[in-house]
Amino acid sequence: MERIDLGRIIQEATATFYRNRIGDKPSISLTVPAIIGDILWPDRNLKELVKLFLYETLLTNDPGARVAVSLQRRAELKDLSAFVGVEPSYWLHLRISGRGVRLVEHFIEEFFYQIGYKCAEWVGVEDSQTCLAIFAAADMPEVKIVLCVDSGRFTRKFDLLLPVRELLALPYAVETEQ
Repeated sequence: MERIDLGRIIQEATATFYRNRIGDKPSISLTVPAIIGDILWPDRNLKELVKLFLYETLLTNDPGARVAVSLQRRAELKDLSAFVGVEPSYWLHLRISGRGVRLVEHFIEEFFYQIGYKCAEWVGVEDSQTCLAIFAAADMPEVKIVLCVDSGRFTRKFDLLLPVRELLALPYAVETEQ
């Protein structure tokens, strides 16, 4: 298990983008609540995935278009949990949205694969602007991530949904010899 501070990773990726991008930069609205804190994640690749996915999304964004990045904790997504086949304690929802966001689906699938997540399924409806992808860690297929891409007329949204399982401490009796 890897301890991951997603808030810090998001802030560092944004700062790195601003330092490295030459020329005009998009304005970024960043909403990361401090109360989310660290999560335990069974796969080491999540840090890299979040950092690089956010960085690439910002890099390909039109510099004149504002980008909104937010991280939220969601208690339940029952239909999604059943569909994906996971039973998390809660979900973390990272949303990247904006008018100038330009990543495309085939790039996303290849990008996730290079970091260690295989696409298990893309789900969409013909003529719909929304599609859903389920990715599983290559070496631990039970570790899953969901990506929803909404290509609206004016705004594009990427919703990265992470099913988080909290490890509960079980009470136990300690015997002592006297």
